[in-house]
Amino acid sequence: NYILNLMPLRWKIFRIICIVQLLAASVNALEKLFYVFINFSFSNIIGLLLFIAIMLLCILGINLVNNNYPEEPVAGRQKKTFNRLFLLNFVLLTFLFGFIIAEIRSLNQFAGNLGTTFFEIPFSLLLIVLVYIAMLILQLIILYGLYQLRLELYSNFMKRKFEFEKT
Repeated sequence: NYILNLMPLRWKIFRIICIVQLLAASVNALEKLFYVFINFSFSNIIGLLLFIAIMLLCILGINLVNNNYPEEPVAGRQKKTFNRLFLLNFVLLTFLFGFIIAEIRSLNQFAGNLGTTFFEIPFSLLLIVLVYIAMLILQLIILYGLYQLRLELYSNFMKRKFEFEKT
């Protein structure tokens, strides 16, 4: 807890973003899992894998901030896991972007069937698109934050090492 008090505000906010994203991804993963059992489709399987990968990356981010900050670099098995999840999330972000486009097209078609515009659709129907957009933005923030965190951990480790050698 002492480290948490010394931690800069940006890493405290990063932890909060990871927790919010973890909650959103877990709800969406449960929804996709439900749909896999009801209506087995490639889209539902990809969605389930996407949200599980997002959850795993959020857990990794929280663990790095909690266990490695301020000066323990990402190394060994943790580095291998970090690299794989980081790359996998970049690939799967294209599917999240695809989900956003598919939802917008679906809602646009729905609006056309009703004889209204996209912006006249009730807010409750737009909610899933807004959640996906928010998750996409948060995921990009998390990916950037993880990159910065890894650089900072390594930099702090090297500073500590050199300071130790000076004494």
